[in-house]
Order: sequence, then structure tokens, then C-alpha cells
Amino acid sequence: MRVKLRHLDAWNARRVEVADRYQHWLRNIPGLTLPAVPEWAEPVWHLYIVRCVRRDELQRLLSGSGIGSLVHYPVPPHLSGAYRDGRWKGARPVVAEQFARECLSLPIGPHLSQDDAERVAAVVSRFAQPVRLAA
Repeated sequence: MRVKLRHLDAWNARRVEVADRYQHWLRNIPGLTLPAVPEWAEPVWHLYIVRCVRRDELQRLLSGSGIGSLVHYPVPPHLSGAYRDGRWKGARPVVAEQFARECLSLPIGPHLSQDDAERVAAVVSRFAQPVRLAA
């Protein structure tokens, strides 16, 4: 770990660069909600999670384009085994359920080149474009 610790600042800086580019490239895509960052915050972007109503379709398109993405929390807490004691019985936290359906982690990290990040953004942008049928 000591060897890796020497690289942590540079790796975090690279993650910030990639996240800044994603924020710029993906900001006007209909149906895609980007992470909100308060002015006072300085995230290091361990994950870059977007929300998309058609998440599963987007993930399939990314995968078909050779781009990995992950659903980190597919089950909301109140439906997980951790809460099987019934403390949520009768409750339905709809926001948690919505996030479980919509959240998708895009690739981010020090390994991701500028070209790779741009390619991810291009595929996500293509997903948002309407399908045009030939006349």
C-alpha cells in the first residue's frame, strides 16, 4: 500500500479531470442526470454515477461498444436482507427504489485516457439521440 500511496494524489487528480470532462460532455443529454456537486465540495470521484430512466438499455449499449459500466446498488436497502427484521414493513421509500433502477457507474479512474473518456461520452450521447427511420 505504501507504494500505491505515493501515486494517490496524481490518481485522484486524473479522476477529477475525467469527471470534469464527463460533466461538460454529458451536461445536456436528455434523460440523463449527472452527479450534483456543491460549490464547496472537492470530490475525488471514486465513482462517477449517472441516473438514467433507461439505465439497462444504456448499459447494454455501453457493453456492446466494449465499455464496462456497473450497477453498484441494484437493491434498495429496505429490500435487502440487512433489513429483513421488518423495520421497513409497510414503508415504501420510492426515491431509494428509483435510484436502484436508474443509477449507473461510468468508467472513471487514473487508467482512463482522454480518448477513452471521450469515447464513453460519445456512446452515451449516441444513446440519447432519437432513432431515425429510413424513408
